[in-house]
Amino acid sequence: MTGDEARNRDPERPIDLAASFDARLPAWITPRNLFLGLLLVSLVVDLVFGFVYKFRAAPAQLEADELEYYNMASGLLAGTLELTARRTLAFPLLIAGVRSFSTNFVLLQVAVAAFYAFSAPLLSMVVRRVTGSIAAGGLAGLVLAIWPPAVYYGVSLYSETMALPVFLLAMWALPPGARTGRPRGAHDWLWALASGLLLAAATQVRPMYLIMTPFLALIVLIEEGAFKRAVQRVALVALAFSAATLPWAAHMTMRFHHPILITSNGGETLAGGLSPKLLEPWSQRRLLTGGRNVWIGPGKWLTLQTNGYLTPAELKLPYDQQDKLLKTRAIAWIKANPGAAAHLEACKLLYMWGFYPLTRNGWAQLLLGSVPTIILLVFAGFCLATMRTARTTLARFWVLPLFVSAVAAISWGSWRFRQPGDVGLIAFCVVCLLLRQAARRAPDDPIAS
Repeated sequence: MTGDEARNRDPERPIDLAASFDARLPAWITPRNLFLGLLLVSLVVDLVFGFVYKFRAAPAQLEADELEYYNMASGLLAGTLELTARRTLAFPLLIAGVRSFSTNFVLLQVAVAAFYAFSAPLLSMVVRRVTGSIAAGGLAGLVLAIWPPAVYYGVSLYSETMALPVFLLAMWALPPGARTGRPRGAHDWLWALASGLLLAAATQVRPMYLIMTPFLALIVLIEEGAFKRAVQRVALVALAFSAATLPWAAHMTMRFHHPILITSNGGETLAGGLSPKLLEPWSQRRLLTGGRNVWIGPGKWLTLQTNGYLTPAELKLPYDQQDKLLKTRAIAWIKANPGAAAHLEACKLLYMWGFYPLTRNGWAQLLLGSVPTIILLVFAGFCLATMRTARTTLARFWVLPLFVSAVAAISWGSWRFRQPGDVGLIAFCVVCLLLRQAARRAPDDPIAS
């Protein structure tokens, strides 16, 4: 191939990343050593940030959702927890398990951060599963280990700290489709079942992963290409997901006397992000527990006590009755005010992806959160537009930002909800960058050619 041909080469042409990069890696960089190394790096970064900046001295300093999980764990330990239709139990069980060994509050935060630290090496495994490249997986895992938004929420007591590693296990277990170029395995059907079980587990930690189910089917369809084979694989995942979810659904349905699959908070979730109260003038900032300043307005979320849909008398009703009222009234408001609802939806998405408001959250969030995220989005969009193979072989990664955008549309644009989207963007951009680099040097490189 001539130099001109190399420069004009289509960068989407399938290239063996393992041959292009892995052969240059030192012999000690094995999958096992990479996993342990990324775990160590992630753990050190998280703990340093936690001890220097984020770990709280007492439960009273937790934010609202964190404190709710902590109190649920207290109820589990004391045997006094009254189960509601609002939350699942997986994450409170983790907190309770740690607290059963020690009552030290800082140690609890360290243990949860250590669990979250597995996210980086697990992402490396997912990338290697799709590309076959240790180098690509290692680079993606390293970026996630030091990604500022991931580090910030990784040392919290939000359920994302448990949900993301479990979700990444589900993505790793999902067998790669034919279009990825990875070889088929004799036990792919077992891996598909395992993926469904793990996705069900992630849903028990964070119910928002229920919304991932159609997007997982989309990933399989794009990766596989052959419709019949894709349907078979999706059916296996769905079978395992259903088998793992139905016992909980049956228990909740019998307990609350109406169908509940995971939780019954759809009305509260919808109403909180689509409330006319968000369109009213608010103070630009207000001080929350723990000294964190936040703003209220379009793109954010209001509690059922403040979203304006319930009367004082209705706020005393059982939660499942409140949720039904919230759903009915929020939908009625959306139908009567489609323009205002569309404005709120746009603000949710712009807020989730860092475009709005650029400076209201402070310069640290702008420079360490919004700017790097926007750069990844722009690069990912460019690669999707110019690299045809990336649209199929890397669907497992670029579909994840679509998933979290759907979560924002239903709920609101929290950066916590964006975590799996960040993971997808990081992996997609890293692999595309390496593909382009390999394409440029392939003609003169006997290893990559």
